[in-house]
Amino acid sequence: MPLNNYAWIASAVISWIIFFLLVDWSRIKYTVWGGFITVALQLLVDTGAIGLNLYRVEGIYYILTSSAFFTFGVVFTIGVIYAQTMPESRWMQALNIIVATTLFSLQEVLFIKVQALEYINWSHSASIFVNILVFISYTWIVDSLGINRAGKKRGGYKLL
Repeated sequence: MPLNNYAWIASAVISWIIFFLLVDWSRIKYTVWGGFITVALQLLVDTGAIGLNLYRVEGIYYILTSSAFFTFGVVFTIGVIYAQTMPESRWMQALNIIVATTLFSLQEVLFIKVQALEYINWSHSASIFVNILVFISYTWIVDSLGINRAGKKRGGYKLL
């Protein structure tokens, strides 16, 4: 199996290890929806971009046109953890978006280096821009739906 296929598997395994270390199990029934929302956003963006021949994903198993290991590894786990750890302050949310975009973009660079991802008519700066828009959108969705607050204890009471 080529190295690029191991990249998707390794990223999924690492994501799930981090997930199990950080997840707040008492809130999972609320924040798991954040994982499903990020999967939908990622599949929407990747299906469109790959369909427009902007980039190509090399993998083993696919969901639509994206690596299934990426979608149900990195993307899903980030969606849940991001929802659980999203700060209430708008300034901290902005910082959170910057940090998440930076980490996501660094991972993308690694995928390119091992040839799991190939830019065809795309650039890394365009990808950073799209990632920022996706994290802004996701932050708004999580905040608007209250996914980040659901099940969170305050003063001994649950909000929802």
